[in-house]
Amino acid sequence: MLNIAICEDKAEDMMRLRRMLLDTRLSYNAAEYTDAETLIDDMENGRKQFDIFLLDIYLTGQSGVEAARRIRAFQDNAVLIFLSVSEDFYREAFDLYAFHYLIKPIKQAELCEVLKKAADILDKRIEETLLISFRGQNIILLYSDILYISSSNHILCAHTRGGQEYNFYGKLDDIEKKLKTNLFVRCHKSFIVNLSYVTKMTREGFYIGDTLISISRSYASIVKECYDKQLFGLFQDN
Repeated sequence: MLNIAICEDKAEDMMRLRRMLLDTRLSYNAAEYTDAETLIDDMENGRKQFDIFLLDIYLTGQSGVEAARRIRAFQDNAVLIFLSVSEDFYREAFDLYAFHYLIKPIKQAELCEVLKKAADILDKRIEETLLISFRGQNIILLYSDILYISSSNHILCAHTRGGQEYNFYGKLDDIEKKLKTNLFVRCHKSFIVNLSYVTKMTREGFYIGDTLISISRSYASIVKECYDKQLFGLFQDN
């Protein structure tokens, strides 16, 4: 199921997009916004999470390009599709790694093709995600977004590179089994770390930037082996 955000402030264009999405026959949920500020607020406060963003460039208030910069900073794997009446912002779209740039009036066949290509790419990411329940909602976290996972009093916390922290119930033992990649290593009874983000390893533990994550004696040997493999480029997924 694709989660699509549509940000379009013209009622006629919104209605047209709504109708064309139905005709794509994709499995999706769509949330409609007439301004970028509300969309960004929903994302940053954890109320909504999206796979694909259809962003009109000429929005009232914050432009689609400005919104895309904030979305990209918060969710750097977001699929951004710009909608515009002109080609004036191609360069900005390129700099933001936009997936596509559609010129209005948008053709049904063109939108359908772009969304199906986006869906194919997203399908390939599914195997590299962790599904958690956060504030009553199911949240999908990409492995590449998780810095480390901590455990305290039966509450787990996924710390992400976007700065968000997602608390959820569970056991670290179960999460360790779910993370089907050797990028993650258990280094303590209370921590699992993504080795991709470790900046250094000392006697104290792993550092991710200024954050220290302890390594217990019982895990020290295997952790050192895994870290050395990561450093020398020998670390491969199962």
